Amino acid sequence: MARPAGMTTMSVAGEGPGMLSNIHRMRTLPLMEIPEGLPAMVEGSWRRCLETHRLSPDFTRRADVLSYGELRETLDQEERLIRSATPEIDRLFRRLAPDACSVSLASAQGVKLLYRCDPYHMDDLKRTGVLPGSIWAEDMQGTNGIGTCLLERRPLSIVGNEHFNRALSGITCSVAPIFVSHGVLAGVLNITALRGIDSQAVRLLNDVVTRSARRIEAHLFQLRNAGYRLIRLSADGDFSDPATLSLVALDDAGQIVDFTPDAPVMLRRAADELPQTRLDQIIEPDAVHGVRCEPVLPAGVGHLRMAALNQTAAAISDHQPPVTSGSEAALSDPRLDEIMQQALGLARRQLPLMLRGETGTGKTTLALRLARLVSGDFLMLEGGAADDITRLKLDTLRVRPSCALILDQIDEMSVPMQRSLVQVLEGAQRPLITVTSSAKDLQPELAGLRPDLVHRLNGATFILPPLRSTPEPEKVFLRTLAEEARLAGRAAPHISDEALAVLRCHHWPGNLRELHFALRRAIALAGDTVTVANLPDRLIELSETHDVLARSKSETARIETALCYHKGNVMETARYLGISRATLYRKLQSSSLRSASIPRTI
Repeated sequence: MARPAGMTTMSVAGEGPGMLSNIHRMRTLPLMEIPEGLPAMVEGSWRRCLETHRLSPDFTRRADVLSYGELRETLDQEERLIRSATPEIDRLFRRLAPDACSVSLASAQGVKLLYRCDPYHMDDLKRTGVLPGSIWAEDMQGTNGIGTCLLERRPLSIVGNEHFNRALSGITCSVAPIFVSHGVLAGVLNITALRGIDSQAVRLLNDVVTRSARRIEAHLFQLRNAGYRLIRLSADGDFSDPATLSLVALDDAGQIVDFTPDAPVMLRRAADELPQTRLDQIIEPDAVHGVRCEPVLPAGVGHLRMAALNQTAAAISDHQPPVTSGSEAALSDPRLDEIMQQALGLARRQLPLMLRGETGTGKTTLALRLARLVSGDFLMLEGGAADDITRLKLDTLRVRPSCALILDQIDEMSVPMQRSLVQVLEGAQRPLITVTSSAKDLQPELAGLRPDLVHRLNGATFILPPLRSTPEPEKVFLRTLAEEARLAGRAAPHISDEALAVLRCHHWPGNLRELHFALRRAIALAGDTVTVANLPDRLIELSETHDVLARSKSETARIETALCYHKGNVMETARYLGISRATLYRKLQSSSLRSASIPRTI
């Protein structure tokens, strides 16, 4: 493994002018014999050191160490990993001291990021080159816990003379990889002991470090899937230790969008079978919705038990809370499905997106879904927030270059924060989504923004249509009813023709959000069937003086309701209906509303 690109290093005490000549001697030495009795994995590492890396045990240089500035930059880049690992490292060190002299965390490049050390052994470790910022890649240091683990990608222990560098023969390292996602290494957790330990103690340390690495992975998984519903899987029903659990993340439709590496084994499925598969196709549906349950599983899966995490991952992250049930069915409108697919393709190509529309049309919901699909790591920034909060979030973005950014109320952002935002956007190519309620003219909202910021926000614009203009209102109503029932943990009730007629007749100024609130209330009050009495009073009052059932089956009913709401204003009525004023006049001319509804002046 090569040294991290772009990094210079400073010399460590003990290296002198003769180092280059030593390296030359090392390169010209004949290949030595590999010691007998090495474990197969260690023997393979020694073979790489001799035949590929061309190292010699007697001439392996001490670990390079990053300069202070480079170490500071590396720590900033690895901030999320360090933050997730620190509590576990502290707990592990308290538990093992004084048997283990240090517990440390290294990056995926082998750089020591963080370590806890017994002060009594500090000098001994320094003599072996174990320092913050030291680089432990196998192609530079030979067989060692961190470097070899990065290549083997599995837990292992390097004991005493198994180290390729003779200077490290007095220590034992037990290490485990930390994966951030499928096959992607985030770093390595390392326990180092100076005194000799027996094989039983080595096995114990190997188990301990592996469990700790799994706990760190679980925390990273929750951060990465903030906003999704997380499910814990256990083979024995014990959910007390994250190290023994598998995790899966589900989207709004119950499909698997992410999972920990051991989840496929526990579910008896190949890893490539899980993405976009509904979990209730693998496990009994009731298990998904319970806080703790024992589902009936397919033959051969065994006694797998599952529990949903009551708290979302957002509770432990700096992400915005996920949008609640009112947003999940926002895509039940087929028009939004099409917008979603188009926007997703553009977002994956790093094109900035702007989502416009009236309040309640699902802009924030769509933005959150896009961010989760494109990046998984996202942060929402509200322009109206206090500057200190905005500044903190911008600082967070600087160390998370791939984090998706969702902007809301951008016109309320102060000038200093606009300047800082421009600097952040210059620093990395990240998914960028702006949400605005300006469904008509966007210029007033952008007028107070810096021109260079406006240029960075303008990419592709999507206008989310209002609910009242949907050509399939009944389809949206029924899907929303089913979704709200699912979230309430019950079967979807029937809905009477009269209640459905009231929904058709309403003009829905609050769009999908208003619809969700109305049906959520109805489900809470209804038995097996939603009736007119279960709907909000406001919806009933607008229709109680009419024969709603007879009227709502025609387009005339919607037009009349909209005209009444807008007090006969044809221009506003046309906007609400999503048609031109000429089209509305034509429909009025051909309907029974002509004399009663068309005003003489507009």
